Amino acid sequence: KPGDQPLDLDGFDDSLRDVKQACPHLELWIEPGRFLVAEAGVVLTSVTQLKEKTGKAFVGVDAGMHTLIRPSLYGAWHEIQNLSADGTEPQKLVNIVGPICESGDTLGYDRTLPEPSSGDRLLIGTAGAYGRVMSSQYNRRHLADEWFVSLDGQSVTKSKGRES
Repeated sequence: KPGDQPLDLDGFDDSLRDVKQACPHLELWIEPGRFLVAEAGVVLTSVTQLKEKTGKAFVGVDAGMHTLIRPSLYGAWHEIQNLSADGTEPQKLVNIVGPICESGDTLGYDRTLPEPSSGDRLLIGTAGAYGRVMSSQYNRRHLADEWFVSLDGQSVTKSKGRES
């Protein structure tokens, strides 16, 4: 998240080399998951409601913990942008919440966004790792549509989506 230091790959490589030299009999395995694919996926969602309660502003969206469980499960931080307010300076502190009436159905706490409106499209970033595979049909919600777009933008393919 903003302010965090990126992973020092050279330092990590040096550390692994030191371990390998000290313990040549060990075999090292690394599961790179999120590091490699997090930025390859996003969640696109629409604002469905705006609410103020006890001095806090809430932006309700049609995605929720059933779509992206990481914020609820681990408190994971995902960048959130209001695509409908492109170019507008962020000015409102809000919590982004989903449609499920559960206390954990929050996608982002204390985010400063341009003034949201009903129908705005929000982008939730770094959902490429563990987004779709951890999604569910909790509370009878449909799985989100999933689209694959090639790097050159020439190929768009729909994968599994809403099931009737």
